[in-house]
Amino acid sequence: MNIKRIFAIGILFSFMAFAFAEKPRLPDEYQLSNVENQYIGTYIPVDVENHLRKNKLFYKALAIGSNFHHDILLLEKTECYSDAGFHDGYAITAEEFKNYRFVKNNNGIFCIDQNGNSYKKISDKVSGAGYEAYTKHVINILMSFAKDMKNIQIEGDEIVIDGVRYSVILDHNFFQTDNIAIWLRGKDGVYALVKNGVNGELHKGEQGEYREWYASKEKIKEFPLMFVSTEEDLPYYWDLPKEQYRYLRNLVYARHGYVFKSKDLKSFFEKFSWYKPNSKFSETELSRDEKSYIERMLENENKSK
Repeated sequence: MNIKRIFAIGILFSFMAFAFAEKPRLPDEYQLSNVENQYIGTYIPVDVENHLRKNKLFYKALAIGSNFHHDILLLEKTECYSDAGFHDGYAITAEEFKNYRFVKNNNGIFCIDQNGNSYKKISDKVSGAGYEAYTKHVINILMSFAKDMKNIQIEGDEIVIDGVRYSVILDHNFFQTDNIAIWLRGKDGVYALVKNGVNGELHKGEQGEYREWYASKEKIKEFPLMFVSTEEDLPYYWDLPKEQYRYLRNLVYARHGYVFKSKDLKSFFEKFSWYKPNSKFSETELSRDEKSYIERMLENENKSK
């Protein structure tokens, strides 16, 4: 990228908004012109969003094409900012921006940079508020299934789990990222939301010798099916622990209001706001695809350890 560093965030846990608060006027080479109001806002790389929706691993999604695209675009009326790993801020020159173009269709507004990378507009907010919008967007994708659990609430750019409020850490520098859906910061420390199959696990964060953060081996809480894909009505998975297949096939029954006799299934599905017990449920209500899905999940369950 032909971009020039203009900010550096020195404190790891500082909110990203401060990196752009009360910034001085940029030199003329960074001053943009003729930016239409409809294009002003915050943008996320399309490939990052797609990977995040599919795999529910934010830092892995962010790494896709990171050497080629910007991690975020904050487009204002006369300035356009990018970022490097949500750690250092950059401004894009007016000369470079001349090669940017915009596309508007039924799926939204998109910006395409000079290298052909596509970015989707996710909010009209920019600068510091743009980071809040980006965080909120990431949370809603990660929690697209779990948001219907009664013990999980999304409040703006924060997550409330079992009554405990957490903020999201977008900057992954000095953090373990393998199998980490997202790092969280609570009032009493740092936590890793680990992805295990389609389940979520909350682990306490631990610092190593060089102050890097790792997820402790001990899980504090487990959330069955937290990261089920919502891109498909009947998402298929190849390699999951036995118990997770059991929950997946019973998810189909739960959507029809089946009254579970197993205490663990009954307790689990009652946590979802959409679950409405139906004592009159009949197997005839299941579609052909649903019956086939249940059979495949059962086969996988029997093959799993």
